[in-house]
Amino acid sequence: MTIPEVLRARVIEVPAFLSARECAQFIQRVERSEFEQAQLCTTMGTRTLPQIRNNDRLFLDDTTLATELWQRIADYFTEPFKGEQAIGLNPRFRIYRYGVGQFFDWHQDGSYCAPDGSESRFTCLIFLNDGFEGGGTTFADVFSPFHFADFTITPEVGKLLLFHHPLSHRGEAVMEGCKYVLRSDVMFVGA
Repeated sequence: MTIPEVLRARVIEVPAFLSARECAQFIQRVERSEFEQAQLCTTMGTRTLPQIRNNDRLFLDDTTLATELWQRIADYFTEPFKGEQAIGLNPRFRIYRYGVGQFFDWHQDGSYCAPDGSESRFTCLIFLNDGFEGGGTTFADVFSPFHFADFTITPEVGKLLLFHHPLSHRGEAVMEGCKYVLRSDVMFVGA
């Protein structure tokens, strides 16, 4: 399903943003690392809540990667958004690994405030592989001022997905195979 017109400035899908080779090299880079069960940030602190989220996660701090990817993403953020200007990517990357039956149920992404005063406003996902079943990213108009029918972005190797943090979404369960996703955030400052 295509992205609803009402969300055109809030959900951006870019097929083949990274090449299959770049994605395979990235998976190879992290595959031997020790992943942990992903946790959730709640009003009561960080919690493991497998009924909501049960995928694996790895943190990777890489300012060089953030700069290189931003050079390729910046053209999607040339105009201010709600009076703020995008300045780059959060260099704290999260690599998500979803095995069979793993998912991340309905949620909204929170904003991160960096030491330099910038704040994240958009989620940046890059799907690193295919060869699995399920695992789409589905959006719904829950808690949204916009009305639209639910829609799902199908993961494809190298696809970039950018979306405004407050949009309710979920990572559908992987039915077969294993899904890898690279996650960061687009950082903004007052314009």
